[in-house]
Amino acid sequence: MEDEHIVVALFVNRLAVGGAEQQLLELARGMDRSRFRPIIVTLSPFPEGGLEREAQVAGVEVVPLNRRGWFDLWAFYRAFRLLRQRRVDVVQPYLTPATLFGLLPALAAGTPVKIVTERCGLRVKVSWRNSLYRSIEDFLSRFADWVIPNSQAGREYVLKRGINQARVMVVYNGINLKRLVSTPEKVAQVRAQMGVPPGGRAVGIVASLTPPKDHLTFLQAARIIGQHLPQTRFALVGDGPLRPLLEREAQELGVAPLVTFFGNQRDIGSYIGSFDVAVQCSADKEGCSNVVLEAMALGKPVVATEVGGNGELVEPGVTGLLIPPRDPRALAEAVIGLLEDPQRSQAMGERGSEVVRSQFSLEGMVKNYEVLYQEVLARKRGRV
Repeated sequence: MEDEHIVVALFVNRLAVGGAEQQLLELARGMDRSRFRPIIVTLSPFPEGGLEREAQVAGVEVVPLNRRGWFDLWAFYRAFRLLRQRRVDVVQPYLTPATLFGLLPALAAGTPVKIVTERCGLRVKVSWRNSLYRSIEDFLSRFADWVIPNSQAGREYVLKRGINQARVMVVYNGINLKRLVSTPEKVAQVRAQMGVPPGGRAVGIVASLTPPKDHLTFLQAARIIGQHLPQTRFALVGDGPLRPLLEREAQELGVAPLVTFFGNQRDIGSYIGSFDVAVQCSADKEGCSNVVLEAMALGKPVVATEVGGNGELVEPGVTGLLIPPRDPRALAEAVIGLLEDPQRSQAMGERGSEVVRSQFSLEGMVKNYEVLYQEVLARKRGRV
């Protein structure tokens, strides 16, 4: 029966392909269904090529609020009604403005447990609209039971925003190793699509084509690497509004023949598995990067920028290398060093795989949240 389960409503802007959305989906489908009933609540209709189908296959209910404006009062009311009708026990929003559209109705509906999740360690550049949302969310977060960043960098970020440290707890992302299963045939196919010649190497980045991910630095580094190691090829996996600009930039830099834009791909294991070195060059925000952990899990050495939580995942010289942001020369030199020392690269990859399996398991992440839900709910109900 409904009241035998803990009903958890996970709010998100939309089920697009992205790191935060993937973690939300993994949490929802990983919950023990004998004790928990997850509901994913989206502000916007389902985007084409998003994660809705995967949620439905996993038996997770997805409810769109169909928000039509910045402060759509009907969307607030629909959220309020959902929380009351389904007798939701836990509200847990991801990202701005889903936090506002989850917390405010939860407070009005008297939802027992309210948990705010902070996905990004740093947000240097935000629009005035997001700043307004965030200011309201910061105020409402004072009434939440817990604020959960996914990195220590994220913890420092929310503390600077005035959140009580007694209610802040870090829960790192968990990696679903089943998503990373691939075959040698598929990896060979991807490398062939990239045009990797016999004896050549492949360097790749997996990220949305948006400004914070700084693909321009990746392309500038590709030119330097290509001049030094001409048999190297480069992959950009992901899509976004900057794709036309980046394709033009690749032409202007003279690296277009070496670069393949793959767009969004769900078989992520085959693509990361085709890389000899995985790059993450975010410039101004990053929490606990799924892609860094996925590359490590697949035994790939990682070159990442030293921003946000990256330094908590990559141990320099052990599982990968850290470089300054927006520095194509540093990125190129780090990648070249790894490509020219395959023994060192292999050792880094093997150690990274061990770290992910022991410290960043999906099962561990889901268990952390399940225990938290139960403990807070029991306290609210006077059972402890």
